[in-house]
Amino acid sequence: MSATKRYIAIVGFLLLATAFFFVRGWFVAVPTLYAALIAAMASRRGGVAIPLALLFSAAGDYAGSTGNFIIQVALFAVAHICYISDFAPRRVASRGRFAGATALAVVTLCYLGLVLSHIASQAEFVAVAIYGLIIYIMGATAIFQQRRFYAWYIVAAMLFIFSDSLIVCGKYLVTVPHGNTWVMLTYYAAQGLFMTLHLSRRHSEE
Repeated sequence: MSATKRYIAIVGFLLLATAFFFVRGWFVAVPTLYAALIAAMASRRGGVAIPLALLFSAAGDYAGSTGNFIIQVALFAVAHICYISDFAPRRVASRGRFAGATALAVVTLCYLGLVLSHIASQAEFVAVAIYGLIIYIMGATAIFQQRRFYAWYIVAAMLFIFSDSLIVCGKYLVTVPHGNTWVMLTYYAAQGLFMTLHLSRRHSEE
């Protein structure tokens, strides 16, 4: 995809993400669905894992808008597995990356343990526990993967994790001021970054 087309695609995503804050409801899925379709157009360049991750995320967005929390968690778990399948094959090891993954593990375990201690529903307890493990693996594989702009992949992954952390905080722990706004800002920033990075790949980066 040419630079001009890439910029147009990014602007389109930003406009749709902005529109959500005025429309809300089911429209929450539209920006991410758009990102999935745009990424799919460049699948020959960057593979299909990220387009699929965005597609499952869009489905999770819609499930969340209808109040189907367990379905939403399941769909986002599949999305993260797609991200993992994209990041894991291109990994590189270093002390700095091990330190980063270890720090993320400590924070994840502490926060997840706190959240789980406040969940009464057995089904939600299991769903959140499994999801927490999967999203940690997504973050860790983002830290270890090696591509151009690899630091931006890490930023996108951390934004996604932060967004989900805010969701469970608001649902199980305390009310977060303007929580939904922060959740969606960080979520769309993450997905928009993943789309942009996918569009920027070279054939050698598949």
